[in-house]
Amino acid sequence: MAGLPAAAGLPAAAGLPAAAGLPAAALLIVVAMALATLTAIILVTTPARWLHDASHSAEVTGSRAFRSWVLVLIGVLIAGAAAVSVASDLLTALAWTATAPGSGTTFVPPAPNRIDLALTALLLGAVAGATPVLIVTDLLVRRLPDRIVYPLIGLTCAAIVTGILLGASPRWWFALAWAAAGLALFGGLHLLGRVLRRPTMGLGDVKLAFVVAGIAGLADPWAPALVLVLTMLIAGVWAILAGLRAGSLAGVTIAFGPAMLTGLWVGSVSAPFVL
Repeated sequence: MAGLPAAAGLPAAAGLPAAAGLPAAALLIVVAMALATLTAIILVTTPARWLHDASHSAEVTGSRAFRSWVLVLIGVLIAGAAAVSVASDLLTALAWTATAPGSGTTFVPPAPNRIDLALTALLLGAVAGATPVLIVTDLLVRRLPDRIVYPLIGLTCAAIVTGILLGASPRWWFALAWAAAGLALFGGLHLLGRVLRRPTMGLGDVKLAFVVAGIAGLADPWAPALVLVLTMLIAGVWAILAGLRAGSLAGVTIAFGPAMLTGLWVGSVSAPFVL
């Protein structure tokens, strides 16, 4: 995870040495994928518990879209792709140095420590594992269940606070700022919709925005902007297709969660290459 440059003299113990970069990156990928597997398995085997609605549970589990092994596999692949992107950024950061002309002062980025890596793997794995379940559920019953979203919010908050206090990477500050901005933006749109009595963002989308923006900010400082653009493009295309199917755009509403989650992972994985 590349950071802001810091002057030489940063204690070596604050971060991982460059020689440890490759094993640390590999461990990050393995742990993220393992946690995604565990998260997805728990969710696909307990829909009645987190839906807490018999009719919705029957509709979701009775759908062909809710195939347990497919959802688990997709979650693991998402976690792997995201972890590879973050790990690649980590190796780039550890290899980067710069020397100030004339002074001989060497600048290096603050290297992440083991706490940064563990927290990042935890967040990527948990959210990636929950992603396909959330997408399918929102598509089928227009719900982003609180019993999934609230734990993800709590996990995101705990990881950010712990990363700021005990980690060495400045990315946690970006994650905090973007998570708060995402919550404020989507919360404002929700309130505006209520005032104007027009459909905008549901409360589930507002809650999910905190997690989406926080994860994107952790992956890359400018990824949330790309994620927002992709989310709006995906939602716009989807709304047009829904309108064409219905024969009119008037009154067309879509489940926004799938667009947010798709935008999150596409934007976060591609951000280091396009920004």
